[in-house]
Amino acid sequence: MPRMNDLYSRWTAEVRRNSFVHAGERIGAAVSGGPDSVLLLDFLAQLSRDMGLQLSVVHFNHHLRGAESEADENFVRTLAARYGLPFYRGEARVAEEARRLRRNLEATARDLRYRYFLALVRQGKVDKVATAHTLDDQAETLLLHILRGTGTRGLGGIRSTLQNKIIRPFLAVTRAEIESEIVRRNLEFRVDSSNLDPRFRRNRVRMELLPMLEREYNPELKRLLSELAARSAEDEDFLEQQARERAGAWRLREAGCEKISRAALRNMPPALVRRVLRQMLQDVGAGLSGITHRHIEAVRHLAVSSQSGKRLELPHGTEARTEYEWLVLLPRSGNRKSLEFVYSVEIPGTITVREIGRRVDFKIIEPRDADKGYNAMEWPKLDPLKLPARLVFRNWRQGDRYCPLGFQKSVKVKELFQRQRIPLRERALWPVLDSEKGVVCARGFPAAAWAAAEKDSPKILAIRETNAA
Repeated sequence: MPRMNDLYSRWTAEVRRNSFVHAGERIGAAVSGGPDSVLLLDFLAQLSRDMGLQLSVVHFNHHLRGAESEADENFVRTLAARYGLPFYRGEARVAEEARRLRRNLEATARDLRYRYFLALVRQGKVDKVATAHTLDDQAETLLLHILRGTGTRGLGGIRSTLQNKIIRPFLAVTRAEIESEIVRRNLEFRVDSSNLDPRFRRNRVRMELLPMLEREYNPELKRLLSELAARSAEDEDFLEQQARERAGAWRLREAGCEKISRAALRNMPPALVRRVLRQMLQDVGAGLSGITHRHIEAVRHLAVSSQSGKRLELPHGTEARTEYEWLVLLPRSGNRKSLEFVYSVEIPGTITVREIGRRVDFKIIEPRDADKGYNAMEWPKLDPLKLPARLVFRNWRQGDRYCPLGFQKSVKVKELFQRQRIPLRERALWPVLDSEKGVVCARGFPAAAWAAAEKDSPKILAIRETNAA
């Protein structure tokens, strides 16, 4: 093996300073077959002897270049055998998947590749996967972000670690240093022909824009862009932490939804509000793929300026709503009809409403027992002698109306929802007791005047609602 040299010494110092790896860890080296990843594997093999790392080789076949892709995989497999290391391979028909999803080819390839890397960690085959992103990759990425239009988050570029499961220990190494070192070590590698294809924007940035900027404006541009990314990432991490701490007391998690006080958002600086909203979208399970600055600004405007009842559809089936003094982020409802329910009621009797996970008991009690806990879920007291023989327990429907006790005329149940500030997402499955004579009552609201129990009612129908077992 080659003796230790300046580049390897600097690299190992960088690895130890950033705690990329620890003694005894299982590290998967992501090797495409190109010079960057081949040198990373050689460096890691040398480092593994010093630190007792358990090294393996990881390859992902994108099936984008036909026989060339197969040759890359065979080359990496042979390379792993030469080092005496375990070989893990994943694959995906990236072009087909990109067409199916109507997404950018490069972004689809990256997502599928990283999904495989993280799966290896979850399966316990490796503790971390190391990729060979370089300082040049960082500069190219930052320029692409700027050209696309980015905020301060995008200025952070490629992070040195991802979820502490993906590490990028070559980010301080230039491509020129790698090319020189790989020649010095006499290492074989593959050339990816797609890296020369000018149809890809990244290739044009690498082959045309960056050289022109270095030649005409600043020969140190790559290093400066890399330093800008590092500083921006540090600033962004601080602001993210501030946003999480500032919003923590005001955020609620309810039934798969994320809620936050709109008043709290109004009192925060816009820079923190944007980060709070991104964190909420991440936590609700939507992720941030496809979420742009315009989406975040639209949600921020909805939260701080709109009246209650407004909604906004976001990518990946997510919805933002204003519900009185709350902003709610939630998965968008699918076909609600599939969740509708109708149950026949026998008195006395019990039904289990699977759609809302509730057990509902209908019990005839003495008037003196009416206040002993039977109406814990806010169902009104009814006179069983006034009720028709056929009763049904169902979810609320548009147009439901009745005349509640104490009202002069009938009102829509929707109006009662509005008066009590029942959140929109809860209304579709709100339970109603119905009959051939009309609506008898709804949870939380007075009984219909004709069905309500009176002081001289000999018996009371009590409705008790509890969690289903």
